[in-house]
Amino acid sequence: MKKILLSMAAALTMASTVQAGGYVTNTNHNAAFLRNPAQEAKIDINALYPNPAGIGFLDKGWHLSFNIQSAFQHRDVTSNFGQQPGYFTLGTVNSQRNATGEKEFRGRAKAPVIPALDVAYVHDRWSAMFHFALGGGGGKCDFEDGLGSFESIGAMLPVALNGIAQSMSNGQVGTAANPIVDGYSLNSWMKGRQYYYGFQLQGGYKVLDNLNVSAGLRGVYATCFYEGYMGDLAVHTTQAAAALGLPAGQNVPAQALVQNLPLPAATAAAASALVQNRSLEVDQSGFGLTPVLGVDWRINDQWNVAAKYEFKTRLRLKNDTHVNTTGLPAYDDGVKQAADIPALLTLGAQYNPLRNLHLNVGAHIYFDKQASQYDASTGQNTKQEKLNGQTWEILAGVEWDIEDWVTVSAGWQTTNYGLGDNSQYISDMSFVTNSNSIGLGARFNISKVVAIDVAYFKTLYKHYRVDYEDYNGLGARLGQALGNPDLKIPGYNDFYRTNDVFGVGVNVKF
Repeated sequence: MKKILLSMAAALTMASTVQAGGYVTNTNHNAAFLRNPAQEAKIDINALYPNPAGIGFLDKGWHLSFNIQSAFQHRDVTSNFGQQPGYFTLGTVNSQRNATGEKEFRGRAKAPVIPALDVAYVHDRWSAMFHFALGGGGGKCDFEDGLGSFESIGAMLPVALNGIAQSMSNGQVGTAANPIVDGYSLNSWMKGRQYYYGFQLQGGYKVLDNLNVSAGLRGVYATCFYEGYMGDLAVHTTQAAAALGLPAGQNVPAQALVQNLPLPAATAAAASALVQNRSLEVDQSGFGLTPVLGVDWRINDQWNVAAKYEFKTRLRLKNDTHVNTTGLPAYDDGVKQAADIPALLTLGAQYNPLRNLHLNVGAHIYFDKQASQYDASTGQNTKQEKLNGQTWEILAGVEWDIEDWVTVSAGWQTTNYGLGDNSQYISDMSFVTNSNSIGLGARFNISKVVAIDVAYFKTLYKHYRVDYEDYNGLGARLGQALGNPDLKIPGYNDFYRTNDVFGVGVNVKF
Protein backbone atom coordinates (compact mmCIF):
# COMPACT_ATOMS: atom_id res chain seq x y z
CA MET A 1 0.00 0.00 0.00
CA LYS A 2 2.82 2.40 0.82
CA LYS A 3 4.40 1.97 -2.64
CA ILE A 4 1.09 2.50 -4.40
CA LEU A 5 0.20 5.66 -2.48
CA LEU A 6 3.69 7.01 -3.08
CA SER A 7 3.40 6.32 -6.81
CA MET A 8 0.01 8.05 -6.86
CA ALA A 9 1.60 11.01 -5.08
CA ALA A 10 4.32 11.07 -7.75
CA ALA A 11 1.64 11.04 -10.43
CA LEU A 12 -0.02 14.01 -8.77
CA THR A 13 3.18 16.02 -8.84
CA MET A 14 3.73 15.06 -12.47
CA ALA A 15 0.25 16.20 -13.43
CA SER A 16 0.49 19.45 -11.51
CA THR A 17 3.61 20.72 -13.22
CA VAL A 18 3.34 23.19 -16.04
CA GLN A 19 5.40 22.25 -19.06
CA ALA A 20 4.75 23.92 -22.39
CA GLY A 21 7.04 21.58 -24.23
CA GLY A 22 7.03 20.84 -27.96
CA TYR A 23 8.78 22.40 -30.93
CA VAL A 24 8.16 26.13 -31.33
CA THR A 25 9.28 27.54 -34.67
CA ASN A 26 7.36 30.62 -35.76
CA THR A 27 7.60 31.41 -39.45
CA ASN A 28 5.01 34.21 -39.46
CA HIS A 29 7.32 37.12 -38.77
CA ASN A 30 5.46 39.89 -40.57
CA ALA A 31 2.26 41.02 -42.26
CA ALA A 32 3.64 40.10 -45.70
CA PHE A 33 3.68 36.45 -44.58
CA LEU A 34 0.13 36.70 -43.27
CA ARG A 35 -1.20 37.81 -46.64
CA ASN A 36 0.94 35.32 -48.61
CA PRO A 37 2.79 32.68 -46.53
CA ALA A 38 4.72 31.32 -49.54
CA GLN A 39 7.68 33.70 -49.15
CA GLU A 40 10.54 31.22 -49.74
CA ALA A 41 11.46 32.62 -53.17
CA LYS A 42 10.26 36.20 -52.74
CA ILE A 43 12.69 39.06 -53.31
CA ASP A 44 11.58 41.63 -50.78
CA ILE A 45 12.79 43.15 -47.50
CA ASN A 46 9.95 41.24 -45.77
CA ALA A 47 11.39 37.97 -47.11
CA LEU A 48 14.67 38.43 -45.25
CA TYR A 49 13.80 35.58 -42.87
CA PRO A 50 12.45 33.01 -45.38
CA ASN A 51 14.83 33.95 -48.23
CA PRO A 52 17.90 35.87 -47.00
CA ALA A 53 19.81 35.19 -50.22
CA GLY A 54 17.16 37.05 -52.21
CA ILE A 55 18.04 40.32 -50.48
CA GLY A 56 21.08 40.65 -52.78
CA PHE A 57 18.74 41.31 -55.72
CA LEU A 58 17.06 44.35 -54.15
CA ASP A 59 17.89 47.86 -55.30
CA LYS A 60 21.14 49.27 -53.95
CA GLY A 61 20.84 51.15 -50.68
CA TRP A 62 19.05 50.71 -47.38
CA HIS A 63 15.83 48.76 -46.85
CA LEU A 64 13.86 48.67 -43.60
CA SER A 65 10.68 46.95 -42.46
CA PHE A 66 8.93 47.13 -39.08
CA ASN A 67 5.94 44.90 -38.31
CA ILE A 68 3.52 44.30 -35.46
CA GLN A 69 1.23 41.29 -35.22
CA SER A 70 -1.52 40.38 -32.75
CA ALA A 71 -2.33 36.70 -32.21
CA PHE A 72 -5.23 35.10 -30.33
CA GLN A 73 -5.63 31.36 -29.71
CA HIS A 74 -7.98 28.87 -28.12
CA ARG A 75 -6.37 25.64 -26.89
CA ASP A 76 -9.14 23.29 -25.80
CA VAL A 77 -9.00 19.72 -24.53
CA THR A 78 -12.12 17.59 -24.00
CA SER A 79 -11.36 14.78 -21.54
CA ASN A 80 -13.11 11.87 -19.87
CA PHE A 81 -12.13 8.66 -18.07
CA GLY A 82 -13.61 5.93 -15.89
CA GLN A 83 -16.99 4.23 -15.83
CA GLN A 84 -19.74 6.12 -17.64
CA PRO A 85 -20.61 8.90 -17.32
CA GLY A 86 -17.02 9.29 -16.10
CA TYR A 87 -15.29 10.16 -12.83
CA PHE A 88 -15.14 13.89 -13.57
CA THR A 89 -18.89 14.04 -12.95
CA LEU A 90 -18.24 13.57 -9.21
CA GLY A 91 -16.31 16.82 -8.93
CA THR A 92 -16.56 20.47 -8.04
CA VAL A 93 -13.69 22.60 -9.31
CA ASN A 94 -13.11 26.24 -8.39
CA SER A 95 -16.58 26.20 -6.74
CA GLN A 96 -18.25 25.06 -9.98
CA ARG A 97 -19.94 21.67 -10.19
CA ASN A 98 -18.87 19.52 -13.14
CA ALA A 99 -21.94 19.19 -15.35
CA THR A 100 -20.97 15.93 -17.05
CA GLY A 101 -18.26 13.30 -17.05
CA GLU A 102 -16.91 14.60 -20.34
CA LYS A 103 -15.28 17.91 -19.47
CA GLU A 104 -13.82 20.65 -21.64
CA PHE A 105 -10.69 22.33 -20.32
CA ARG A 106 -10.27 25.68 -22.04
CA GLY A 107 -7.02 27.51 -22.55
CA ARG A 108 -6.86 31.08 -23.81
CA ALA A 109 -3.65 32.44 -25.31
CA LYS A 110 -2.98 35.95 -26.54
CA ALA A 111 -0.05 37.95 -27.78
CA PRO A 112 -1.35 41.45 -28.56
CA VAL A 113 2.03 42.84 -29.66
CA ILE A 114 4.50 40.69 -31.61
CA PRO A 115 7.19 42.93 -33.13
CA ALA A 116 9.65 42.22 -35.93
CA LEU A 117 12.39 44.31 -37.54
CA ASP A 118 14.31 43.81 -40.80
CA VAL A 119 17.20 46.00 -41.96
CA ALA A 120 19.31 45.39 -45.06
CA TYR A 121 22.00 47.24 -47.00
CA VAL A 122 22.75 46.26 -50.60
CA HIS A 123 25.95 47.42 -52.31
CA ASP A 124 27.15 46.04 -55.66
CA ARG A 125 27.72 42.31 -55.04
CA TRP A 126 27.64 42.46 -51.24
CA SER A 127 24.68 42.71 -48.92
CA ALA A 128 24.34 42.83 -45.14
CA MET A 129 21.22 42.11 -43.10
CA PHE A 130 19.79 42.19 -39.59
CA HIS A 131 16.60 40.44 -38.51
CA PHE A 132 14.79 40.48 -35.17
CA ALA A 133 11.62 38.51 -34.40
CA LEU A 134 10.03 36.10 -31.96
CA GLY A 135 11.10 32.82 -33.50
CA GLY A 136 9.11 30.78 -30.99
CA GLY A 137 6.52 31.18 -28.28
CA GLY A 138 5.35 34.77 -28.27
CA GLY A 139 2.38 34.73 -25.90
CA LYS A 140 0.65 33.78 -22.69
CA CYS A 141 -1.83 30.97 -22.07
CA ASP A 142 -4.17 30.54 -19.11
CA PHE A 143 -6.16 27.43 -18.14
CA GLU A 144 -8.44 28.88 -15.49
CA ASP A 145 -9.76 25.46 -14.41
CA GLY A 146 -6.54 23.51 -14.82
CA LEU A 147 -6.35 20.43 -17.04
CA GLY A 148 -7.60 16.88 -17.10
CA SER A 149 -4.19 15.58 -16.09
CA PHE A 150 -4.44 17.83 -13.01
CA GLU A 151 -7.98 16.99 -12.05
CA SER A 152 -7.88 13.25 -12.76
CA ILE A 153 -5.86 12.69 -9.59
CA GLY A 154 -8.55 14.41 -7.50
CA ALA A 155 -11.27 12.61 -9.43
CA MET A 156 -9.70 9.29 -8.42
CA LEU A 157 -9.88 10.09 -4.69
CA PRO A 158 -13.44 8.78 -4.19
CA VAL A 159 -12.57 5.53 -5.98
CA ALA A 160 -9.28 5.16 -4.12
CA LEU A 161 -10.72 5.90 -0.67
CA ASN A 162 -13.72 3.65 -1.23
CA GLY A 163 -11.35 0.88 -2.25
CA ILE A 164 -9.23 1.36 0.87
CA ALA A 165 -12.33 1.36 3.07
CA GLN A 166 -13.58 -1.80 1.39
CA SER A 167 -10.32 -3.61 2.06
CA MET A 168 -10.33 -2.44 5.70
CA SER A 169 -13.95 -3.53 6.37
CA ASN A 170 -13.80 -6.89 4.59
CA GLY A 171 -16.08 -5.63 1.85
CA GLN A 172 -18.81 -4.25 4.12
CA VAL A 173 -18.37 -0.55 3.23
CA GLY A 174 -16.65 1.24 0.42
CA THR A 175 -18.53 -0.75 -2.22
CA ALA A 176 -20.41 0.71 -5.17
CA ALA A 177 -23.65 0.13 -3.29
CA ASN A 178 -22.33 1.37 0.03
CA PRO A 179 -19.57 3.98 -0.57
CA ILE A 180 -18.07 6.21 2.10
CA VAL A 181 -17.26 8.97 -0.40
CA ASP A 182 -19.39 10.08 -3.37
CA GLY A 183 -17.73 13.29 -4.55
CA TYR A 184 -14.66 15.51 -4.54
CA SER A 185 -13.73 19.16 -4.85
CA LEU A 186 -10.52 21.06 -5.53
CA ASN A 187 -9.10 24.32 -6.81
CA SER A 188 -6.89 24.23 -9.88
CA TRP A 189 -5.40 26.58 -12.46
CA MET A 190 -2.30 27.01 -14.56
CA LYS A 191 -0.72 29.66 -16.75
CA GLY A 192 2.47 30.19 -18.65
CA ARG A 193 4.28 32.31 -21.19
CA GLN A 194 7.07 31.72 -23.70
CA TYR A 195 9.22 34.17 -25.66
CA TYR A 196 12.03 33.03 -27.96
CA TYR A 197 13.81 36.19 -29.14
CA GLY A 198 15.83 35.80 -32.34
CA PHE A 199 18.62 38.21 -33.37
CA GLN A 200 20.08 37.35 -36.78
CA LEU A 201 23.07 38.80 -38.64
CA GLN A 202 23.39 37.73 -42.27
CA GLY A 203 25.70 38.45 -45.17
CA GLY A 204 25.21 37.85 -48.89
CA TYR A 205 27.37 37.74 -52.00
CA LYS A 206 26.36 37.76 -55.65
CA VAL A 207 28.45 34.94 -57.13
CA LEU A 208 26.91 35.54 -60.57
CA ASP A 209 24.64 38.27 -61.80
CA ASN A 210 21.68 35.93 -61.26
CA LEU A 211 22.99 33.80 -58.35
CA ASN A 212 23.28 35.02 -54.77
CA VAL A 213 24.41 33.11 -51.68
CA SER A 214 24.02 34.00 -48.03
CA ALA A 215 25.32 32.92 -44.62
CA GLY A 216 24.50 34.11 -41.14
CA LEU A 217 24.06 33.36 -37.49
CA ARG A 218 21.00 33.76 -35.29
CA GLY A 219 21.18 34.07 -31.53
CA VAL A 220 18.09 32.76 -29.72
CA TYR A 221 17.34 33.90 -26.19
CA ALA A 222 14.46 31.98 -24.61
CA THR A 223 12.60 33.16 -21.54
CA CYS A 224 9.64 31.26 -20.09
CA PHE A 225 7.49 31.42 -16.98
CA TYR A 226 5.17 28.70 -15.66
CA GLU A 227 2.86 28.81 -12.68
CA GLY A 228 0.32 26.23 -11.55
CA TYR A 229 -1.69 25.12 -8.56
CA MET A 230 -3.84 22.17 -7.55
CA GLY A 231 -5.00 21.88 -3.99
CA ASP A 232 -7.70 22.36 -1.37
CA LEU A 233 -8.68 18.74 -1.96
CA ALA A 234 -11.89 17.70 -0.25
CA VAL A 235 -14.27 14.73 -0.47
CA HIS A 236 -17.99 14.43 0.25
CA THR A 237 -18.81 11.65 2.69
CA THR A 238 -21.96 9.51 2.83
CA GLN A 239 -23.87 7.97 5.72
CA ALA A 240 -21.72 4.86 5.35
CA ALA A 241 -18.73 6.85 6.53
CA ALA A 242 -20.14 6.77 10.05
CA ALA A 243 -19.31 3.05 10.22
CA LEU A 244 -15.64 4.06 10.14
CA GLY A 245 -16.07 6.82 12.71
CA LEU A 246 -16.05 9.58 10.07
CA PRO A 247 -18.46 12.53 9.78
CA ALA A 248 -21.25 11.70 7.35
CA GLY A 249 -22.88 13.82 4.67
CA GLN A 250 -20.20 16.54 4.73
CA ASN A 251 -17.47 18.03 2.62
CA VAL A 252 -14.38 16.92 4.49
CA PRO A 253 -10.82 18.04 3.72
CA ALA A 254 -9.12 15.05 2.18
CA GLN A 255 -6.24 15.48 4.60
CA ALA A 256 -8.60 15.25 7.59
CA LEU A 257 -10.25 12.13 6.21
CA VAL A 258 -6.88 10.44 5.72
CA GLN A 259 -5.89 11.31 9.28
CA ASN A 260 -9.12 9.74 10.61
CA LEU A 261 -8.66 6.47 8.72
CA PRO A 262 -7.11 3.70 10.87
CA LEU A 263 -4.07 3.25 8.63
CA PRO A 264 -0.58 1.96 9.50
CA ALA A 265 1.85 4.83 10.13
CA ALA A 266 3.83 4.38 6.92
CA THR A 267 0.68 4.12 4.79
CA ALA A 268 -0.87 7.13 6.53
CA ALA A 269 2.22 9.23 5.74
CA ALA A 270 2.08 8.24 2.08
CA ALA A 271 -1.65 8.93 1.91
CA SER A 272 -1.13 12.32 3.55
CA ALA A 273 1.48 13.22 0.93
CA LEU A 274 -0.99 12.23 -1.77
CA VAL A 275 -3.55 14.87 -0.82
CA GLN A 276 -1.21 17.79 -0.14
CA ASN A 277 -1.44 20.99 -2.17
CA ARG A 278 0.85 21.15 -5.21
CA SER A 279 2.20 24.38 -6.67
CA LEU A 280 4.90 25.52 -9.04
CA GLU A 281 6.34 28.92 -9.95
CA VAL A 282 9.43 28.85 -12.12
CA ASP A 283 11.23 31.04 -14.63
CA GLN A 284 13.32 29.37 -17.33
CA SER A 285 15.88 30.88 -19.66
CA GLY A 286 18.45 29.70 -22.17
CA PHE A 287 20.53 30.76 -25.15
CA GLY A 288 21.38 29.01 -28.41
CA LEU A 289 22.97 29.74 -31.81
CA THR A 290 21.54 28.89 -35.23
CA PRO A 291 23.74 28.95 -38.36
CA VAL A 292 21.70 29.88 -41.46
CA LEU A 293 22.63 29.27 -45.14
CA GLY A 294 20.73 30.40 -48.23
CA VAL A 295 20.89 30.50 -52.02
CA ASP A 296 18.75 32.30 -54.61
CA TRP A 297 18.84 31.70 -58.37
CA ARG A 298 17.09 34.33 -60.47
CA ILE A 299 16.69 32.28 -63.62
CA ASN A 300 15.00 35.02 -65.64
CA ASP A 301 12.33 37.70 -65.28
CA GLN A 302 9.64 35.02 -64.91
CA TRP A 303 11.28 32.44 -62.64
CA ASN A 304 13.08 32.62 -59.30
CA VAL A 305 13.99 29.67 -57.08
CA ALA A 306 15.58 29.67 -53.61
CA ALA A 307 16.52 27.43 -50.70
CA LYS A 308 17.47 27.95 -47.05
CA TYR A 309 18.82 25.65 -44.35
CA GLU A 310 18.79 26.42 -40.64
CA PHE A 311 20.91 24.15 -38.47
CA LYS A 312 19.56 22.69 -35.24
CA THR A 313 19.68 25.07 -32.29
CA ARG A 314 20.93 23.40 -29.15
CA LEU A 315 18.96 25.03 -26.36
CA ARG A 316 18.91 24.23 -22.63
CA LEU A 317 16.43 26.00 -20.37
CA LYS A 318 17.72 26.62 -16.86
CA ASN A 319 15.29 26.81 -13.94
CA ASP A 320 15.08 29.85 -11.68
CA THR A 321 12.60 28.29 -9.26
CA HIS A 322 10.57 30.38 -6.82
CA VAL A 323 8.16 27.67 -5.61
CA ASN A 324 8.23 23.93 -6.24
CA THR A 325 6.11 21.74 -3.97
CA THR A 326 5.54 19.18 -6.73
CA GLY A 327 8.29 16.86 -5.56
CA LEU A 328 9.77 16.76 -9.06
CA PRO A 329 13.53 17.44 -9.10
CA ALA A 330 13.27 18.43 -12.78
CA TYR A 331 11.86 21.77 -11.62
CA ASP A 332 14.36 22.37 -8.85
CA ASP A 333 16.40 25.55 -9.00
CA GLY A 334 19.33 25.40 -11.44
CA VAL A 335 18.20 22.28 -13.32
CA LYS A 336 18.45 22.43 -17.13
CA GLN A 337 15.92 20.95 -19.61
CA ALA A 338 16.49 20.31 -23.32
CA ALA A 339 14.42 22.45 -25.69
CA ASP A 340 16.24 22.19 -29.04
CA ILE A 341 14.84 24.04 -32.05
CA PRO A 342 14.90 21.55 -34.94
CA ALA A 343 16.85 22.07 -38.16
CA LEU A 344 14.74 23.47 -40.99
CA LEU A 345 15.01 23.13 -44.77
CA THR A 346 12.91 25.43 -46.96
CA LEU A 347 12.48 25.39 -50.74
CA GLY A 348 10.57 27.87 -52.87
CA ALA A 349 9.79 29.09 -56.35
CA GLN A 350 8.13 32.19 -57.81
CA TYR A 351 6.63 32.38 -61.29
CA ASN A 352 5.48 35.63 -62.91
CA PRO A 353 3.17 34.77 -65.83
CA LEU A 354 2.40 38.48 -66.21
CA ARG A 355 4.30 41.59 -65.17
CA ASN A 356 1.75 42.27 -62.41
CA LEU A 357 0.89 38.68 -61.39
CA HIS A 358 3.10 36.60 -59.10
CA LEU A 359 2.58 32.94 -58.14
CA ASN A 360 4.49 31.43 -55.21
CA VAL A 361 4.98 27.92 -53.84
CA GLY A 362 7.11 26.67 -50.97
CA ALA A 363 7.91 23.67 -48.78
CA HIS A 364 9.28 23.25 -45.24
CA ILE A 365 10.80 20.20 -43.60
CA TYR A 366 11.48 20.32 -39.84
CA PHE A 367 13.91 17.67 -38.57
CA ASP A 368 12.08 17.20 -35.29
CA LYS A 369 13.29 13.70 -34.50
CA GLN A 370 16.91 14.91 -34.32
CA ALA A 371 16.15 17.70 -31.82
CA SER A 372 16.26 16.79 -28.13
CA GLN A 373 13.21 17.78 -26.10
CA TYR A 374 12.40 17.40 -22.43
CA ASP A 375 9.68 14.84 -21.65
CA ALA A 376 7.72 15.77 -18.52
CA SER A 377 6.27 12.25 -18.25
CA THR A 378 9.71 10.61 -17.88
CA GLY A 379 12.01 13.45 -16.80
CA GLN A 380 14.35 12.63 -19.71
CA ASN A 381 15.38 14.62 -22.82
CA THR A 382 13.77 12.05 -25.12
CA LYS A 383 10.35 13.41 -26.07
CA GLN A 384 11.30 13.50 -29.77
CA GLU A 385 11.49 9.69 -29.78
CA LYS A 386 7.69 9.58 -29.46
CA LEU A 387 7.28 11.20 -32.89
CA ASN A 388 6.34 9.04 -35.85
CA GLY A 389 8.06 11.30 -38.40
CA GLN A 390 9.20 14.82 -39.28
CA THR A 391 6.96 17.87 -39.66
CA TRP A 392 6.37 19.14 -43.20
CA GLU A 393 4.52 22.08 -44.72
CA ILE A 394 3.33 23.03 -48.20
CA LEU A 395 2.61 26.68 -49.01
CA ALA A 396 1.13 28.54 -51.97
CA GLY A 397 0.19 32.13 -52.68
CA VAL A 398 -0.74 34.65 -55.34
CA GLU A 399 -0.12 38.40 -55.56
CA TRP A 400 -1.76 40.80 -58.03
CA ASP A 401 -0.51 44.34 -58.57
CA ILE A 402 -3.86 45.91 -59.40
CA GLU A 403 -2.31 49.36 -59.76
CA ASP A 404 1.10 50.81 -59.04
CA TRP A 405 -0.15 51.86 -55.62
CA VAL A 406 -1.88 48.66 -54.45
CA THR A 407 -1.18 44.92 -54.41
CA VAL A 408 -3.66 42.32 -53.14
CA SER A 409 -2.66 38.81 -52.16
CA ALA A 410 -3.89 35.55 -50.68
CA GLY A 411 -2.21 32.35 -49.62
CA TRP A 412 -2.58 28.90 -48.08
CA GLN A 413 -0.43 26.71 -45.87
CA THR A 414 -0.89 23.13 -44.69
CA THR A 415 1.07 21.79 -41.72
CA ASN A 416 1.45 18.08 -40.98
CA TYR A 417 3.17 17.03 -37.77
CA GLY A 418 4.75 13.59 -37.50
CA LEU A 419 2.34 12.42 -34.83
CA GLY A 420 0.98 9.25 -36.40
CA ASP A 421 -2.10 7.68 -34.81
CA ASN A 422 -2.94 7.90 -31.10
CA SER A 423 0.30 9.76 -30.45
CA GLN A 424 1.84 9.79 -26.98
CA TYR A 425 3.97 12.78 -28.02
CA ILE A 426 1.25 15.26 -27.19
CA SER A 427 -0.49 15.82 -23.86
CA ASP A 428 -3.02 18.28 -22.53
CA MET A 429 -0.10 20.35 -21.22
CA SER A 430 1.45 20.68 -24.69
CA PHE A 431 -0.07 19.72 -28.02
CA VAL A 432 -0.08 20.44 -31.72
CA THR A 433 -2.44 19.14 -34.40
CA ASN A 434 -2.37 19.19 -38.20
CA SER A 435 -3.80 22.34 -39.71
CA ASN A 436 -4.63 24.40 -42.77
CA SER A 437 -4.18 28.16 -42.83
CA ILE A 438 -5.41 30.88 -45.12
CA GLY A 439 -4.19 34.45 -45.33
CA LEU A 440 -5.16 37.58 -47.22
CA GLY A 441 -4.23 41.23 -47.28
CA ALA A 442 -2.83 44.08 -49.30
CA ARG A 443 0.19 46.34 -49.76
CA PHE A 444 -0.31 50.04 -50.28
CA ASN A 445 2.56 51.98 -51.88
CA ILE A 446 2.22 55.35 -50.22
CA SER A 447 5.16 56.72 -52.20
CA LYS A 448 8.17 55.43 -54.09
CA VAL A 449 9.97 54.76 -50.81
CA VAL A 450 7.20 53.91 -48.32
CA ALA A 451 4.75 50.98 -48.37
CA ILE A 452 2.29 49.62 -45.80
CA ASP A 453 1.15 45.99 -45.43
CA VAL A 454 -2.08 44.93 -43.73
CA ALA A 455 -3.16 41.31 -43.38
CA TYR A 456 -5.22 38.65 -41.60
CA PHE A 457 -4.28 35.00 -41.10
CA LYS A 458 -6.60 32.20 -39.92
CA THR A 459 -5.49 28.69 -38.93
CA LEU A 460 -8.00 25.84 -38.99
CA TYR A 461 -6.73 23.00 -36.81
CA LYS A 462 -7.98 19.45 -37.02
CA HIS A 463 -9.41 17.62 -34.04
CA TYR A 464 -7.06 14.93 -32.77
CA ARG A 465 -8.24 12.29 -30.32
CA VAL A 466 -5.97 10.15 -28.20
CA ASP A 467 -7.49 7.09 -26.51
CA TYR A 468 -5.74 5.74 -23.45
CA GLU A 469 -6.03 2.16 -22.29
CA ASP A 470 -5.25 3.45 -18.81
CA TYR A 471 -5.86 7.19 -18.44
CA ASN A 472 -2.90 8.92 -16.76
CA GLY A 473 -1.76 5.48 -15.52
CA LEU A 474 -4.32 5.71 -12.72
CA GLY A 475 -5.75 2.22 -13.10
CA ALA A 476 -2.38 0.53 -12.68
CA ARG A 477 -1.70 2.46 -9.48
CA LEU A 478 -5.18 1.99 -8.02
CA GLY A 479 -5.27 -1.66 -9.08
CA GLN A 480 -2.21 -2.48 -7.03
CA ALA A 481 -3.77 -0.83 -3.97
CA LEU A 482 -6.95 -2.88 -4.47
CA GLY A 483 -5.20 -6.16 -5.17
CA ASN A 484 -5.95 -6.04 -8.90
CA PRO A 485 -2.66 -5.20 -10.67
CA ASP A 486 -4.29 -5.62 -14.10
CA LEU A 487 -6.87 -2.89 -13.50
CA LYS A 488 -7.07 -0.30 -16.27
CA ILE A 489 -9.24 2.80 -16.40
CA PRO A 490 -9.75 3.86 -20.03
CA GLY A 491 -10.16 7.45 -21.09
CA TYR A 492 -9.45 9.93 -23.85
CA ASN A 493 -8.39 13.47 -24.72
CA ASP A 494 -9.73 15.32 -27.75
CA PHE A 495 -7.45 18.18 -28.77
CA TYR A 496 -8.49 21.27 -30.72
CA ARG A 497 -7.06 24.74 -31.32
CA THR A 498 -7.97 27.96 -33.10
CA ASN A 499 -5.67 30.78 -34.18
CA ASP A 500 -6.31 34.29 -35.53
CA VAL A 501 -3.50 36.71 -36.38
CA PHE A 502 -3.68 40.32 -37.52
CA GLY A 503 -0.69 42.24 -38.80
CA VAL A 504 0.50 45.60 -40.09
CA GLY A 505 3.90 46.54 -41.42
CA VAL A 506 5.73 49.62 -42.65
CA ASN A 507 8.44 49.28 -45.32
CA VAL A 508 10.96 51.99 -46.22
CA LYS A 509 13.80 52.11 -48.73
CA PHE A 510 16.37 54.89 -49.10
